[in-house]
Amino acid sequence: MEVFDYKGICLKRDKRAIYLDPSSGRPDGAVSHAHSDHLKPKTHMTEPTKEVMIARTGSKEATTHKFHEKFKINDFELEFVSAGHVVGSAMIDCEGVLYTGDYNPYGTVTAGIAKPQDCDTLIVESTYGKPDQVLPDRNEVLSDLQAWIMATSAKEGAIIGAYSLGKAQEVIATANLGGVTPVVSDVVASVSDIYKRNGVKLEYNTYSELTENEQKTAELLVTSTTAANGKKQDEAVQNMRKKGAKTARVSGWCAFSEWALRSVDAGFPISDHSDFSGTMKFVEECNPKQVYTVHGSTKELAKQIQKQLGIDAQPLPKYGQTSIEKYN
Repeated sequence: MEVFDYKGICLKRDKRAIYLDPSSGRPDGAVSHAHSDHLKPKTHMTEPTKEVMIARTGSKEATTHKFHEKFKINDFELEFVSAGHVVGSAMIDCEGVLYTGDYNPYGTVTAGIAKPQDCDTLIVESTYGKPDQVLPDRNEVLSDLQAWIMATSAKEGAIIGAYSLGKAQEVIATANLGGVTPVVSDVVASVSDIYKRNGVKLEYNTYSELTENEQKTAELLVTSTTAANGKKQDEAVQNMRKKGAKTARVSGWCAFSEWALRSVDAGFPISDHSDFSGTMKFVEECNPKQVYTVHGSTKELAKQIQKQLGIDAQPLPKYGQTSIEKYN
């Protein structure tokens, strides 16, 4: 089977092909999850991914499959396996080829865990593909976040900016464990409702549905990163700031980039992606003969896989490019 970058991740055998996370909607495509840089309509996806697509785009055009349900596209047999990234996120297993999509091998509070799968060829994401991109212990950071929430929300109040799909739900769950029920923006609520429909226990109130007095007394607001830190702050953020609320960002980039800590009082390096250490362990346990790296620091990760694990690795080649760069 040939594997290369062409209108997405293309798997080709003879004259037949399928496309994983394709660049456009197509019936011979399968998508890994509902973040906008991966999601396309008119493709195959999990049922929760379709729910998010409907909520965010209004499109209902998709063919859905349950996790571990084998299905066929152009006579290729595929299976969705939990990726532990966001609700409905899936690694895609296809006849000896495993594509991780965005994945988390450490496990999340709200979206499960990605477990290694034996495969001949592994296509692995490289968001944190550099050796120095190792995140602090996730449970310790979640504990720090919970302590910050309890300390600040009980005083002047707190605003937490996080990606509305994935990270925001982790924040809500963490607040709940500390006995705090946050208020959330409409965007965060629309996605969190989908998590609840899929069996994830979350307690929150939607800011726009509160009375004026309830809005004034809100202690913790969970909203999108853009709303919390951008120039165009919505009414909820403005009202929280007027009473002196502290602001935090929840993102893995808080561990590696100064920009992630600008204009906030605190930053918590929590990610829905695998860091470098987690990726290396995951690759080793999948025991592939060939690794292709995608989405991020592809060259750096491929180099380390070859050096440290002795497995042939290279960034996913473009159509017509077949040479493998060796790292010695």
